[in-house]
Amino acid sequence: MSADLTPFDLTGPLPRGRLAIEASAGTGKTYALAALATRYVLEAGVPVEELVVVTFTRIAAAELTDRVRIRLAEAADALAGKIAGHEPAGDDELLAHLCATDEIRRLERARAALTDFDAATITTIHGFAQQVLGTLGTAARGDADALLADDGGELLRQVCSDVLVAEALERPGASAMLPTQTELVRFARDVIGNPGIRTVPGPDPDDSNESAALRRRMVDRVVTEIERRRRGSGTLSFDDLLTQLRDALAGPAGSGARDALRRRFRVAFIDEFQDTDPVQWEIFSSLFGDVDSGTTLVLVGDPKQAIYGFRGANVHTYLEAVGLPETQRHRLDTNWRSDFSVLRGLEALLTGATFGDARIGFQPVTVADRHVGRRLERRGGASLPGLSIRLALGDDLARLPTGAQPITAPAAKEAIFADLAIAVRDLLEDAMIPDGETRRPVRPDDIAVLVSAHAESPEIRDALAEVGVPAVIARGETVLTSPAAAQWRWLLEAVAQPADPRRARTVAIGWFIGWTGDRLVAADDVALAQVQEDLHHWSEVLVARGVPDFFRAVWSGSGVAARVLASADGDRSMTDLDHLAELIAATAPSRTGPAGLLATLDQLTIET
Repeated sequence: MSADLTPFDLTGPLPRGRLAIEASAGTGKTYALAALATRYVLEAGVPVEELVVVTFTRIAAAELTDRVRIRLAEAADALAGKIAGHEPAGDDELLAHLCATDEIRRLERARAALTDFDAATITTIHGFAQQVLGTLGTAARGDADALLADDGGELLRQVCSDVLVAEALERPGASAMLPTQTELVRFARDVIGNPGIRTVPGPDPDDSNESAALRRRMVDRVVTEIERRRRGSGTLSFDDLLTQLRDALAGPAGSGARDALRRRFRVAFIDEFQDTDPVQWEIFSSLFGDVDSGTTLVLVGDPKQAIYGFRGANVHTYLEAVGLPETQRHRLDTNWRSDFSVLRGLEALLTGATFGDARIGFQPVTVADRHVGRRLERRGGASLPGLSIRLALGDDLARLPTGAQPITAPAAKEAIFADLAIAVRDLLEDAMIPDGETRRPVRPDDIAVLVSAHAESPEIRDALAEVGVPAVIARGETVLTSPAAAQWRWLLEAVAQPADPRRARTVAIGWFIGWTGDRLVAADDVALAQVQEDLHHWSEVLVARGVPDFFRAVWSGSGVAARVLASADGDRSMTDLDHLAELIAATAPSRTGPAGLLATLDQLTIET
């Protein structure tokens, strides 16, 4: 599907209608988006407020905002210099293209765009939906006063528990067919997180079997109950926003709304398009997808990522959208990040491979000139491969008792992690890495180990430590979703209800009290009462003396710092605890109770 796409020419004719750009990792997707936005403003005369750029996270939206503003400023400087008789410095093809003609008018447009830049719409898909719904008024279904809320899954877990209990009471003979709570949460999350998804099998046992039909009915019951509770509490989920906007655009007043939005936005960019689900694509296509509407829709994404279902991605939605006859299709074909040896190694390994769908094939890319000669070398000068595949084999590895060859999972993991540690140590002892015009020995902070599951990280760190290699576990998530955030939540919930023995036991085996599982099992009422007394004391400090004194009392009274710092990865965990305390203290009212601090933590999590 993708190998026959022509490379996208960043300085070619400006696209009109609908354009899909396939962008593999490292091929300059954000650079291309910012460059195209700048060209539409300066060349086509599109006012900056008539551009809309939609992406999928706030961080990405902030980065794109910064990149577009910088490109406009660089273009203004280059055009002013050209008018004064100076050619653009460097080899920036965008600036050279913009300065080739019509310099005075393009400079005026660049300066006007920078002046009016706050009017540009560069936002997340949910932010875009919220803005549009706000302009539709009564044309949009739903409660205009509803609050946008993301409960982090707590409502879903509560409803799944309630449905499981209800099913067990209503059908005591069917208990063996009931899913676990974890399974039901996973099933329901897949449906709730993918608006418009077609769910199979049906609720009728004749379509599959009694067990599968029961699970389908339970998922439907969970979805219905969550909608009911949200209506009762006057809240909206992020996905509710999307379905409301879709329905409003398809409703009786939809035609007028679509026309108004097309007049407002002449060019729309959809970043990370592979993450788009059917409801989102219905919105974008109805607004900007008609090639005769006078609008331009630019879709940028990597279908290889869509097969993993990130953020509810639907690979079939991507393939449907880019496969429409009117869609112009190109690809970014230069990798600006990786070395020549890495790219050629991947090409040798993956040529001919497909990814989840026969239409998504491996796409070779060229290497940036500055990376052609980069490679790892041994200290003696011999080149090291850019890509290697290692096999952990041996007769000494424990195998299954059947006598067959498969190695047991624990033995395989131990062998792989040990081999990994040796490979890393060998690099540190013998490898040289490019550093500008020279080479230097590889350092520990040059090396990253990617894992398939976070649970493997401590084992790999320990394997590296056994061969003398220092390592820390780097988490991709925000501190608000780190283990430290869970520890603060447990503590605040227990401080809110010190008399609740369940909450006291939960916090007792956490970082702030530090009991082991054995101690928890052996603890009598007197020991638990001491924990509850500490919780009650901290609650009194919070209410009587305020948030800063509360945190000081917890730090000094719990001994958490010494306990956490003594653990593996303790520096990072303690930093996360401290950072969270600062965030909560800076955001919460100076006088509040435990419920107020919990609400503050919830709000910080939603805004991240």
